[in-house]
Amino acid sequence: MPLRFIRTKKLGINIDPLQAAITTTALARDLSATMQFPPATAALSVLLLILQTIQNIQVNRSGCDRLARRAAQILIDIEEQMRGRYHEAPEALLRNLDRFESTLTSIHQFMRKLADSKWSDRFLRKSSIDDALVEYMRMLDEAAQAFQLATLINIHLAVSSLRGNATSNATAERVIDAPPPPTYQEVLNEPDSVAVEIRSPGIVDAAECIVAESDPPLAAGGESLSLPEKRLTDYYLPAELSSLTLEDDYGFRRYHQSEVILRGRSRLQDGWWAGATEVQVQGQRALIKKYDDDKDNAYSKWLRDVKVLQNLYHPNLPQMLGFSDERAPTPFILLANVQTQSPQALVREVLRSSSLGTSIELLLRFYRDLADTAMYVQRQLNLDENKVQDFIEASSFRVDSLKTLVVGLPPPRDGEWYTARNYGLAHTLLDVCLRMLPNNGRVTYSYNRGEEFVTEEIQKKVNHLVTLARALLPSGRQSPVLPTHLEALIEETEFETPSLTLRQVRDLTWNVEGAHGHTWYERNVPAGKFSVGDIGYIPVGGDFGSFVLLSNVIKDGKVVLSLSQRSHGEHWCWEHVPIHRQPLQAYELPEAVAGWPVAVPPYSQIDVAVVHEAFLSCVKDAWQYLLKNGKGYAADSGIRPEDLILVTHVGTHQDFYVKDFRSKPFMPHTHAVNPRFAANQFHHQHSHGFHQPPGFGFQNHGVPFNQPALPAIVYLLTSLDANHEPHWSPSPVCLPKGVSRQPLARHFTTKIGWKTGFLNYVQLHAEDFDGI
Repeated sequence: MPLRFIRTKKLGINIDPLQAAITTTALARDLSATMQFPPATAALSVLLLILQTIQNIQVNRSGCDRLARRAAQILIDIEEQMRGRYHEAPEALLRNLDRFESTLTSIHQFMRKLADSKWSDRFLRKSSIDDALVEYMRMLDEAAQAFQLATLINIHLAVSSLRGNATSNATAERVIDAPPPPTYQEVLNEPDSVAVEIRSPGIVDAAECIVAESDPPLAAGGESLSLPEKRLTDYYLPAELSSLTLEDDYGFRRYHQSEVILRGRSRLQDGWWAGATEVQVQGQRALIKKYDDDKDNAYSKWLRDVKVLQNLYHPNLPQMLGFSDERAPTPFILLANVQTQSPQALVREVLRSSSLGTSIELLLRFYRDLADTAMYVQRQLNLDENKVQDFIEASSFRVDSLKTLVVGLPPPRDGEWYTARNYGLAHTLLDVCLRMLPNNGRVTYSYNRGEEFVTEEIQKKVNHLVTLARALLPSGRQSPVLPTHLEALIEETEFETPSLTLRQVRDLTWNVEGAHGHTWYERNVPAGKFSVGDIGYIPVGGDFGSFVLLSNVIKDGKVVLSLSQRSHGEHWCWEHVPIHRQPLQAYELPEAVAGWPVAVPPYSQIDVAVVHEAFLSCVKDAWQYLLKNGKGYAADSGIRPEDLILVTHVGTHQDFYVKDFRSKPFMPHTHAVNPRFAANQFHHQHSHGFHQPPGFGFQNHGVPFNQPALPAIVYLLTSLDANHEPHWSPSPVCLPKGVSRQPLARHFTTKIGWKTGFLNYVQLHAEDFDGI
């Protein structure tokens, strides 16, 4: 026989809505009539609003009613215990009432949303609504434990009565006669005791002494009423800030985790911002930063960040909206910095879509914001220069929607740290700004083909941006304050589309010390092909070997530029371990020839490297000349003006060696001789019964083997001039070309290495010629 499924209706408890409304109204009336405790009237008002809102709720009414009755019971218990003693309410009880009021406010807002929502929204959010009801019930249970109902209130009243009778009590008199403790005193008892800070003007009353020396009051669950304020020591925080407690919120609100609605997952993974997630709090967007480490470590980090952000107010620091309570399982803070991005991403976007002038303006903004923040933090936290450098170097950065740089806090540092640097704060700020650029702010001449962003055109922009930043911004031991003439560039472009041009930057910085002293360089070019003052271009697809020379502006008399020359050399011996390269000192000869005296030890090889250079004394003159005349050269040659190259520095590098290839003479093994007799040659010769004539035995070209041979001096004659042939000579004089030269001795062999060239040049960007 097949089984049958019989569907029956399960009878439940049916609450009449009218009856529920009558009960709720009666409860509200009773509360209004019996509650005479003035500090609780604010909480009572919120509870009456909750009872009124419950009448408009169609679903989950029973759960909301249980919440209201639980809150009402707490208020009634407080009223019963405080009846007739309203004026003796201790401060701790008043603070707990304020927190209880904020909890009731959150419950009321939740019920209002529940009453106003549609049935479809309630159906979709059924699970979250049930979880919220459970969470609010837990919050009320915590409030009941915090109040300690009758027992804890009696303790507060007993302590208050002792405080009032301290002047007449004999025990209190003895306490007062005792020496007063310091203004900030930490009393440490057993491991389970609470360390209490006592702030006293000089006299401590008996009640405070009793509280300090007794165990803390326990809650119903065995936990203390409030978490103890842990001792916070941080490398960056002064003692005054570390000793502050969170009793004063300084206008910041404390949030419960049930008030925070997550809006997605975190995409931030680096630095102080790691794990931060966008949330919605009371209808507003915010950013939540949670502290998910182990309990002690998370609490310490949270406490330190809260203290810092409560006391540091700066537009380039994180803007804190509020923070969690100390008892939260996972502490957190709420930030107003929601829509942010990394500065590297913003710089790349600006380089790709905007002009080089706009990129320079953005970098100036970053430096200004960073310098303002560093000096503000240094002043507020009383940090020395090394500490503020540690602060900036360890920080992580974000940029908000207004292109404002936001400096995240550095990781905490426990204990004492000592750092030393050979550069100042300005160098640190400049280095941080340059690291926001591609390639960490390094000039490179081969763009990264593996990355789609860094094209050849982008790399040229980066090179100009880096060199201008290094020339314009403070560095080294200079003052970190942005100069006035650079500040003006930012003030004039406080719009969404900055109008700053590259030509404006150059025009404003010609007279700045160190500006436009940079050049581009090429490490390997044909030696002797280039001269200082050459102007030309490289054909498409070519290199410097195919350089097309248009003119030499110096030799052709088109401009007067000051030239300088220098040469330097070094020598070493491969047989010496470790190898030490020693500098060579040159002497000048006619026809721009340099002579290099080289000492060659017997049986050894000496290697020599010589560099000759010629360069402009003032590179800025080359930049100005090319900027003024580049468009004319380009029009005559049919090329773009940004393709023109003006050579400012040429040089050659050449290797040489000279070797004494004689073999070392045979050195016989002799027994050690008493030094008293070794110095007496006559005694040594006659000790064997016969006389040895002078010079008899092993010799080295007339030098006895016991006497070291002296090195030979030879001369290397070189020049930057391509028409001069470098050569070795036994004479320090350079003979004219065509005159026979005296060779070195036959036991010397020499090498004249391959000569390579290098050069430096200036080349403008296409934006330099806009508007000309």
